[in-house]
Amino acid sequence: MQFRKVIHISGILIPILAKTDIIGKNLTIALILFGLVVYLIIEVLKPKISVDILSLVYRENELKGFSTEPLSYIFSVLSLLSLSFFIDEKICFAAIAVLAAGDGFAGVVGRRYGKHKFSFNRNKSWEGSVSGFIAASIAGFYFAGAIALIGSFFGMLAGAVNRQDNIAVPYAALVAMGLVSYLFFAVS
Repeated sequence: MQFRKVIHISGILIPILAKTDIIGKNLTIALILFGLVVYLIIEVLKPKISVDILSLVYRENELKGFSTEPLSYIFSVLSLLSLSFFIDEKICFAAIAVLAAGDGFAGVVGRRYGKHKFSFNRNKSWEGSVSGFIAASIAGFYFAGAIALIGSFFGMLAGAVNRQDNIAVPYAALVAMGLVSYLFFAVS
């Protein structure tokens, strides 16, 4: 497994850290901002860094020029952590979990075992999406309970149809969980 995917999946630690009394949301946001600075420094220094080292975290098409995928991942995580101050933090944390665990495992399993490609997106497979749904559901359940199943489904659906999955996956999950929460509590 590429080190890039290890970093992606380890994003599940972000809401865990944010949820603790020791670290909390503010310090977690500060740590993510530090990670953003490190990423930007690496981007600036990219021409001076060995391709062997860069290939641990960059795809081949990202070795030259500015890579936007890590930036979109960081943006999604930072924005969801920030939103958790204003809306239900459980669904914000679950949306981060759907991105980290679901999208991460979908990529790993899909690349390795994905034999049944979607007709509408030949880069994605049923195997990847189903494994992503399972991983996202388990990780999301820890933060938001059963509603995470809805977020995981819509997150993986968004990942299957959208090229910008680092943004589409967590926000599809967040919107779906938010709508279901609103409808459930509005009816009750």
